[in-house]
This record gives sequence, C-alpha cells and structure tokens, in this order.
Amino acid sequence: MPPSRPDLGKLLAYAALGDHQAFASVYDATRRRAWAICLRLLRDRALAEDALQDAYVKVWHQAANYRPAQGAAEAWLATVVRNTCLDKLRALKREPVDSMDAMHIPLDPADAAPGPEQQLERSMSHGSLDRCFGQLKAQQRELLTHSYVMGLSHGELAARTGMALGTIKTIIRRAILSLRACLGEGATP
Repeated sequence: MPPSRPDLGKLLAYAALGDHQAFASVYDATRRRAWAICLRLLRDRALAEDALQDAYVKVWHQAANYRPAQGAAEAWLATVVRNTCLDKLRALKREPVDSMDAMHIPLDPADAAPGPEQQLERSMSHGSLDRCFGQLKAQQRELLTHSYVMGLSHGELAARTGMALGTIKTIIRRAILSLRACLGEGATP
C-alpha cells in the first residue's frame, strides 16, 4: 500500500505557528513540482534555484495566509511559486515563455526523479490527461496553458488576446469542466 499523502493544509497551519518540522514536510511533499514550475518558467537553472528558495521563504512567512476554504493547499503553493518566478522575470525585464514547446527543459534526474508513488500516478494518468487535453479546442488549450502553467492572470490574458475578461473566464472554466468530465472526475466544481 503506497504511503498516504500528507495533509498540506494542516502542515501549513503548523508552519504558520513556527513548526519547522511541518515546514520541512511541506517542502518534501512539494519541492519536485515547485522545481518543475521554476525551471519551466525561468528556463535557467541558477534563476530557478533562486526562485525556489525565495518561494519557500515566502511560504514560511506567509503560511498563515493560506485559507482552505479558498482552494487546495497545492494550488496555493503553486501560485506562490509561479508568482515568485514571474516577479523574477519582471525584475529582469524578461517575458514569460509563450509556448509549451519553449518551456521544455530536461530535468536533472537526480533533482526530479519521481518516487514509486509518482511513477504509478503518472503511468495511470499521463495518457488520459494528454488525450483529454488534446480533445479541447485550441483556444481552450492555449488559455489553460497561459493561465495555469505560465501564471498569467485572467486580466493579463484579456489584455494579451484582446478578448473580454468574462469571455476568458468562461472559456477557461468550460475547459476545466471538460477536462474533469473526460478524466472521470465529474463536472462539479
């Protein structure tokens, strides 16, 4: 039986109280995903290392800001990491990557080697996610990519595409519902 995933929400609550062990558990449970986000957005190992460190310093100091009612802890953490990377890009006056192809960076196997649980999860869901993502309209795929992978806000997407903010939100919401339905997670939020 694979080990259970830690309750990141509870760990963040303890980290907010200054519990170093809880913070270490948060780091251990999320570092691979955070590292991948940093590499994909920054495309530079040294910048990604700096951003990762900065992001976890922010997580330590801002753990009390996490509100479970507003979303999953994983999403909150990913947002902190993405925003830290985007801040670095802005400080360097660089633009985030504009396409998925430009974001492909080989990961160092020693840094990102998945454990048995991640390998099982990836083997079970990778093909399904690719298939479901491929079933979306091109515009839906592009907006999801820019929003969730590259960290652009809905407002930034509206300004970049010239589309109305409400239209952007609707397209993204429908794309997410389609993905959930295709993956068998149901269409409820």
